[in-house]
Amino acid sequence: MPIELHERPSEFSYGYGVTREVERRLKSAGLSAVPFLLSLIQEAAVGFDVAFNVRGIPLMIQFKLGQAMRRFRPSPRPQLSQQFWRYQVDTAEPDGQFELLLKAEHDGARVFYVAPMFHDWEVYLGHYEQKKILRRSLIVTPKAIRSVLDNNSVPDGEHKVVYDDQRAYLCSSPLRLPTAREADIAEKVSFDLEHRKVSLGEVLEEVLTGFENRAEIRRAAEGPHQDPDRAAYQIPSDDGRGATLRRRRLSRFLESGRSRAEAIALVVGAETWSIGAQLIFVTRK
Repeated sequence: MPIELHERPSEFSYGYGVTREVERRLKSAGLSAVPFLLSLIQEAAVGFDVAFNVRGIPLMIQFKLGQAMRRFRPSPRPQLSQQFWRYQVDTAEPDGQFELLLKAEHDGARVFYVAPMFHDWEVYLGHYEQKKILRRSLIVTPKAIRSVLDNNSVPDGEHKVVYDDQRAYLCSSPLRLPTAREADIAEKVSFDLEHRKVSLGEVLEEVLTGFENRAEIRRAAEGPHQDPDRAAYQIPSDDGRGATLRRRRLSRFLESGRSRAEAIALVVGAETWSIGAQLIFVTRK
């Protein structure tokens, strides 16, 4: 029987540990890292100190908790050690989590999925104390997942990422998935800041525009992707209201006296937070 990771370390506690480690690594690389907090939306004035007119990169980290596995089904099992884990990624959901993250990555953000290679509170606490959470996590990008699907002519749909402490595969038919090192997050963000002459505010505006044009990266799914139960809940992203609600949110922030750059940062941060990801505003110190 698989162990559900969310019943051991919670996504909140795991995400907190990952965010703190990412902040430390960015700051040790000479960068300023300011995480978005949902409480900023309710504050009368902007509560974070971010320079939107200098070179900067929005960094998005999507936390994934799945299952610790003992058996691989269906066979044959890919090259995995006995301790291995899996989580699910739905690449076909219109306006879903994967699509938002992939579009943001295309539009200039740095985006990473991060998932633990452990499944117990005590292990989590030990890694947190030793600053080893990232070292003991799988790190992949949405672009890597899309590339594996493209290169193997696999349609979009519900796929599982299966991994041990050395390698990862995208299933159903196991396809080797490129992974990143824990140091890559800070290194890639530093590279962007060195070589891309664009301000943080400009990138955030591009990302926000991309949220309304996600169909540009959409691929054909295998069969219809429609859950009849979803219609009963009137989900905005299903019935086309998502863009309207996003524009209204931006208008409210602008009417509160915030600058356009600050308002856009809050809209992007809020939507990123709503899918369970952490947005960090990164600039040079």
